[in-house]
Amino acid sequence: MKTVWIVNHYATDPNETASGSRHFSLARGLAQRGWTVILLGASTEHPSGRRRRDVSDRRFTDRVRDGVTFRFLRSPEYRGGVGRLRNMLVFTAALLRQASVRDLSRPDVVVGSTVHPLAAWAASVLARRAGVPFIFEIRDLWPQTLIDMGKLSPRGPLTWMLRRLERTLCSRAAAVITLLPFASEYLVSQGVPLEKVVWISNGTDAHDFDGTPPVDGDEFVFMYLGSVGRANGVRAIVDGFLSAAAAEPRMRLVIVGDGAERRAIQRRAEESEHSARVVFEPPVPKDQVPSLVGGADAMVINILDLDVYRYGVSMNKIFDYAAAARPILVASSARNNVVSEADAGIVVPADDADALATAMVSMASTAAADDRRRWADNARAHVIANYDYRALAGRLDEVLVRCTESARGRKR
Repeated sequence: MKTVWIVNHYATDPNETASGSRHFSLARGLAQRGWTVILLGASTEHPSGRRRRDVSDRRFTDRVRDGVTFRFLRSPEYRGGVGRLRNMLVFTAALLRQASVRDLSRPDVVVGSTVHPLAAWAASVLARRAGVPFIFEIRDLWPQTLIDMGKLSPRGPLTWMLRRLERTLCSRAAAVITLLPFASEYLVSQGVPLEKVVWISNGTDAHDFDGTPPVDGDEFVFMYLGSVGRANGVRAIVDGFLSAAAAEPRMRLVIVGDGAERRAIQRRAEESEHSARVVFEPPVPKDQVPSLVGGADAMVINILDLDVYRYGVSMNKIFDYAAAARPILVASSARNNVVSEADAGIVVPADDADALATAMVSMASTAAADDRRRWADNARAHVIANYDYRALAGRLDEVLVRCTESARGRKR
């Protein structure tokens, strides 16, 4: 049986949270195709920095779910940037410690995934030790994303180090997987051969959702489900809703998630005369998402207007929204747009609270009932055809098989 190790510092068991489950979904699909899959992650959750449930004080904790083995390496809890950096360094060191992986089935291939590149670098070291191909998965373009968000100088020393590390990892990799549909343009500009680059989008487990469209009632509930940080644009969603609330008294807004911006945004909502119509709920495990989304009439998302999105976006939440057969209101100026592709809702410019307000009133109006039914049907059909994790796992399987067979051919 073939074995793959997938290194993702923030790998998540869907029993724990709704975010970070990409690799579990892909791993489950690989297991169904005959792979032994081992997911290597940290004992702490992200973004909370808290220790996961049911992990021990030992060097690592193993957990098996649907044929996939998780190995969570002991890492310190953290709050803030300095603590998170320490957590990254400790996890990287733990990953490189031979005792952390000695008892595992020897890999035929190792996948190293960002967000932070140190985890991917450590995965490349594990692949070299085992003498097997290394696959580099880029989920965020570091340092380009940080530059575009104004967190790094284009010419600073840290930027230079990150670019050098990125090029090193691309050079070591037998294949480079990107989640963004146009990231090949960026990678080629950095010297990566085009034939090395493979696009495997984020997606959803569409069969987990019953796909029943919403039924019109006395209230109209918009829902946002995901992290509540600066990069998630939730402030504009809440501002837009508060501006629109007087025009459409049926509307409510439910924010489900946590993050650095949540308290400030919640205080902002509480100062409004419409505060009772904005509800903040804690994050939920992935397996509770289908029933939760079933209580919404429409989903809303705001994608910040960043230069890096010229390479496209790939957000799990938007595929979950579509799989649930919910109309989607998206504020985005990114180069690709699933809602536009599918005719699954309304698209307005990125981070535009006024445009979001107008669109909310339009989408919630009784006159839009037929449109909402069409959008819901289109959303689910499009995601099943293009972004179901069962199909995406098949694409990953093809990449892994090609790289392992090519490596064996070179050894003969």
